[in-house]
Amino acid sequence: MHLRYFILGIAFLCMACEQKSAVEPNMLRINHLQLIGSHNSYKLPIPPKILEAIESEDADLAASLDYSHPSVWEQLTMGLRLLELDVYRDPEGGRFSEPLAQAYMEEEVLDSAKKAAFNQPGFKVFHVQDIDFGSHYPLLEDYLKEMKTWSLLHPNHLPVFITVNAKDANFPGREMTEVLPFDENAFIGLDELILEVMGKEKLITPKEIIGAHADLKTAISKSGWPDLKAAKGKFIWILDENEAKLDAYLSRNEESRESVFFVTVPETHPMSGIHILNDPIEQRERIKELVGKGYLVRTRADAETREARINDTKRMKAAFESGAQLISTDYYMPDSRFEGGYQVVFPDATYQRVNPSFPMKTNQAALLEEPLDQVIALDPQTFHFASLRQKPLVLDVRTQAEVDEGMIAGAQHIDFMQADFSQKIEKLEKGQPVFVYCKVGGRSAKAASQMREMGFKEVYHLDGGLDRWKSSGYPVSH
Repeated sequence: MHLRYFILGIAFLCMACEQKSAVEPNMLRINHLQLIGSHNSYKLPIPPKILEAIESEDADLAASLDYSHPSVWEQLTMGLRLLELDVYRDPEGGRFSEPLAQAYMEEEVLDSAKKAAFNQPGFKVFHVQDIDFGSHYPLLEDYLKEMKTWSLLHPNHLPVFITVNAKDANFPGREMTEVLPFDENAFIGLDELILEVMGKEKLITPKEIIGAHADLKTAISKSGWPDLKAAKGKFIWILDENEAKLDAYLSRNEESRESVFFVTVPETHPMSGIHILNDPIEQRERIKELVGKGYLVRTRADAETREARINDTKRMKAAFESGAQLISTDYYMPDSRFEGGYQVVFPDATYQRVNPSFPMKTNQAALLEEPLDQVIALDPQTFHFASLRQKPLVLDVRTQAEVDEGMIAGAQHIDFMQADFSQKIEKLEKGQPVFVYCKVGGRSAKAASQMREMGFKEVYHLDGGLDRWKSSGYPVSH
C-alpha cells in the first residue's frame, strides 16, 4: 500500500472542487439577505500522523485539507445560516468502515460509535474516502435530526441554506474504496430521507416557489423569492453537481413526487434559480448580473486554506461586494495557528445582514432578528436530543411524592405547587436554557410561562410530561 496512490486520487478530486434596486418597505425577501456560512461543514481534522504522511508526498494537498469545524449545532448557534454536506451512497453499510489510512495509525481511527454508524446502511457524510473521512456524524440521517432539533428550539431562525455534493469519484488502480454512482433511484432515496426526517413543513422547495408559474425561472422573474417572514424556521437544499447528475436528479421529478433540491443549472434552464460561482474576483461581474436579475448566488471567500495562511482578504472583500447572498468559508472563526487572524465576518462582527446590493427604503434590520419570544413545547425525542446538545437546566416541577417514584436523570427539583416556587426560581441563572417537565405537561407549561415572565430567555417544556417520556421508551432514575 503506497500513500502516493491516495495522494494522486485525492489531488484530482480537490482540484475539481452592479445593478442596484431599492426594496419596498415590508418586502424583505430571502434574496435580499447576505449570509456567511461554512464549507464542508461536517469536517473533523485529519489525524496528525495521516496528515504528516500526506504532507511527505504533497505539501500543498496536505495544507488544503488542514481545516475543521465544530458541530453543525454549534455553527447554527453561532449564527451561520449556510452549510455544506458531501454525501456518499452506502445502501448496504460498511463500505467505508475500514479506511486505508488506518495503516498509518497505531490506534483505531474510528471509535466504536463511528464504526457502528459507518457499518449501518444509509447515506454517509465525509470528504474523501480512505484519507479525509473525519465527520461529526458518519450518517446523513444524524445531521438531519440535529438540524431539525435545533430548528425546533429556534423556530424564528433565518432560513438555512444547505448545499450538497453527491460524491461518486473513483480512482481505478489506486486501491481506494470504490464509491457508488448517484442515479435516479439514489436521488429518490435522498429526497425521501430528507422529507421523512425533516418534514415538508421545514422545507422551502422548488414546487413551492414555482406555484402557478410554468417553471422556476419564470417564477423568479415574475414573483420573486418568498418574504423573509414566511421563510423563517425553514431550510433550502441546493444540489451542487455536474450536468449528468443534475439531469439524473431532474429526470426523477415526477408530478407525484416532491422535489427537495434546487439545482445549479445554467441561467437558460427552466429550473434556474440558484447559482454557484466560487471565484468572486474573476466572476464578480457575472455574480452581480445574476443577483440583479433576482437569482440567488453562492460564492467562496477562501479556498484550500490559502487566504487564511497569509491573511489575504481580497477574495473575502470581493465576495461581500459582489452581492452574492451566500458566502462560504472555512474561517468564520480565525485559526490560531496562522498569523494575522484571518476571519470572514461582516463589519459588525455578525454572519448575516441585509444585502448592500439592495438599498432599503426603510431600516429593516429588525427583520433579521430571531427572537425566541414564547415557551416552546417539545416532544420526548426532541427534548432528549436537545438536552444532550444544549446542556440546559432540566427542571422537574412535580411534587416530592411524584419525584420519589422516578425522575429524569440530572434534573433539579422545584415543586410548582409550593408557595416558595417563585423565590427558588429567582435564584437560578436566567441566561441558561431551561427544560421543564411535570407528569403530563399542564404544570410544566404554566411554570415555563411564569419563568418567561420572570426574565428567563430560553424556556422549553416537555409536551405530555413524564408519562409520555416513559411511554416513548426514555428512562427515569430513582
